[in-house]
Amino acid sequence: MIYTKESVLKNSLSTLTIVIPAFNETKRIISTLNKIDEYIGLNQKASLLKVKVINDGSLDDTEKVVRNWIEGTCRNKNCFSIESYFPNKGKGHAVSYGFRNITTDLVMYSDADGASPVEEAEKLIYFAENGFDVVCGSRILKGDDVKVSMGIKRRSVGFVFHMILSVLGLADIKDTQCGFKLFKTKAAQKIINLQKCFNYAFDVEYLFLAKRLGFKIKEVPVNWCHVEGSKISILADSIKMLTEVLKIRFVYKYN
Repeated sequence: MIYTKESVLKNSLSTLTIVIPAFNETKRIISTLNKIDEYIGLNQKASLLKVKVINDGSLDDTEKVVRNWIEGTCRNKNCFSIESYFPNKGKGHAVSYGFRNITTDLVMYSDADGASPVEEAEKLIYFAENGFDVVCGSRILKGDDVKVSMGIKRRSVGFVFHMILSVLGLADIKDTQCGFKLFKTKAAQKIINLQKCFNYAFDVEYLFLAKRLGFKIKEVPVNWCHVEGSKISILADSIKMLTEVLKIRFVYKYN
C-alpha cells in the first residue's frame, strides 16, 4: 500500500482531532494555528477537523495569546479550543489529557512549532483508513517530495535514542520521537488508560503499548523543518531517554 499525491483524501469523511501540547509557546504557536486555520478554510474541512490546544501549565501568556487569537483573527472559531491546567506536568500528560473525551474517528498530536505542516496529516489519515491503528510521522524514512531539515543536535539525540530502543523491541521503528502521530480513537483510549510515563519518553510507551495490544503500526515519511526555540541538549536528553526507557521496561516487566 503506497500513498501518492493522487490518493490525497479530498473526499474522506473521517473526523479528526489534532491535540497540540503547549508549554511556554507564545512565540511559535500562533503561526502554527494560523496555518491550520488557513488549511481548514481552503479545504472545506470545518465539519471534519477539530484542534485542541492543551496549555501544560505555561508560565508565560500562552493561554491568553491563544484565547485572544480564537476570539479575534481565527476564521474557523468552532474548530479551535484551548484547555489549561497547572502546574506543568509534562508533554506526555498534556497529550493524554487532550486525548480524553475525544468524539472524532481519529486523533493525533502535533507539536506547537508546526514543524510538520498540517497537510502532512492527510498521509497519516490515508493509512488509518486502510487498516492501520497507529500511524507515525517519520523524519528518518525517505519518500518522494519529502524534505527534512534537522539540526545536528536533534539528529544525534535521535540516533542515541534509536539504539536505546532495542531493549523494548522497538528498533524497527526508525523515528519514535517525531511529534506527529495519529491514532484511531478507540486505540488511543486503550493506550492512555494504561499509560504510566508522562514525561520525556511517553511516545515510546505509546508505541510499546500499541504493539503489546496488537495494534497495527505504520511509519510514514513526512515533511519536517526545524523551528527555532527547541531546548534540546544531547547529553542531558540522552540521559533522560535512557532513564525513561529503562523505567518503562522495569514497570512492564514486574507489573
